[in-house]
Amino acid sequence: MSAMMLSCVFPIPSEITERALALCHPRDVASFSQTCRKAHRLVYRSPDPYLWRQLFLLFPFDDPRQMESVFLGDSHFNWRKELLRRMEAQLIACRKNSKLEDLLRAIDTFVSVVRTAAPVAMGHERVSSPNLLWVVDVLQSTNMLRSPLIASEEGNQSLARLRSYLALTLDEYDEDDDEGKERLKLIWMRSRYQVYDLRNYHQGNAWGPFTTSGEVDWTHIESIINVISLNLYDRPSLWPDARPRCGLEATRAYSAPGTTARATGDWAGVEGHWRRYVCFMDIRDLFALNYDNGGRGLQDSTYFDNLNFPDAARLIELKLTLIDAQAIPDIYTLDRFPNSPYEHYPTLYFTGSSWGMPGNEATVIGSVTMSESGVVRWRFASVSDSCIKWSSEGIQIGSIASAFGVIGTWTGVHHDRADPVGPFWLYKVEDDHPSYMRVHT
Repeated sequence: MSAMMLSCVFPIPSEITERALALCHPRDVASFSQTCRKAHRLVYRSPDPYLWRQLFLLFPFDDPRQMESVFLGDSHFNWRKELLRRMEAQLIACRKNSKLEDLLRAIDTFVSVVRTAAPVAMGHERVSSPNLLWVVDVLQSTNMLRSPLIASEEGNQSLARLRSYLALTLDEYDEDDDEGKERLKLIWMRSRYQVYDLRNYHQGNAWGPFTTSGEVDWTHIESIINVISLNLYDRPSLWPDARPRCGLEATRAYSAPGTTARATGDWAGVEGHWRRYVCFMDIRDLFALNYDNGGRGLQDSTYFDNLNFPDAARLIELKLTLIDAQAIPDIYTLDRFPNSPYEHYPTLYFTGSSWGMPGNEATVIGSVTMSESGVVRWRFASVSDSCIKWSSEGIQIGSIASAFGVIGTWTGVHHDRADPVGPFWLYKVEDDHPSYMRVHT
């Protein structure tokens, strides 16, 4: 910008200049700031956050002030810092030779953007989140998630978390795409090893998809999603009208059916009708994988290739109702969650009924809590013939009452060596939905 142009700009009140700059792309504002000291001071040292707030909101991104503080972690939102952080993540994703540490920093940013997407509001259920549209656009246009550097970082929790939110929605392929088919086959095999390895379930992680420190094990969550998704994908004619929603829009708070008008006190959107997919291996194959010859299947990379059938899948329907903590039956002997650290999210308790194939009716008893890290945890058990038989541990994917639902694992309540284990996907449906199992059985 020439000196003559600058001399024309700065006699204008700074408020007017800021309004004009707010209509520009952030990189153009950065270029303007480098023209002289006055421009730099106006852009970066103004005590009023107006310019950066407008640049952020008009990009556009969701207004973070709509989010609960538990998800932001800090009630004072730094508009400039966060916008520059997102612009940097986009640049990293666009580079062909980004360093691994840069790629992982970008992934952390994308996860944060998903978590701070605005909740679904009543009457605006079909309005998409700009946050999520931006993340999908960047990841689709750059193909960043298939970087060889990232692929080698299998243990990275942030990467697994982002992939869990996406749920293979960016891994679709055409019928003649042999490379895509092979990639999904490898994902399925690797995920089944993770899910059906009994060493991954013990008292230290509550027999669920958690670490021994109590944090979510996102590599395990991703494997669960992959196993169930690919099982359903492999059976297109099986329950075609009863598939769970997935992808980033399904992670938004209160995107589950009916939860924008949930009952007072039901912050997690528990009450209502649900569907639940459970998967499992034949018990003989599960034991062969884990125990025969010292668990030879766990060292044999071709083990699942040699199986001539996939793991089984079942669809279960549920109706849940909140109850008072004092009304929990004595039979519910599972460890209860401690009181929530958040005043507005007290631990909730529920009961209800579940049904699937004829003869598999049961009572469900459980609880939901908000963890200190802002992840909603579910714990419940199935009771039939006055005996508690199965226990389940899971987490809500995304934010409160997300349409994506709850991902986790189920096993025998006594956690005996001979107990099976498997993944589940629990998601909410409309209260007036037709009962799929009662109509089709």
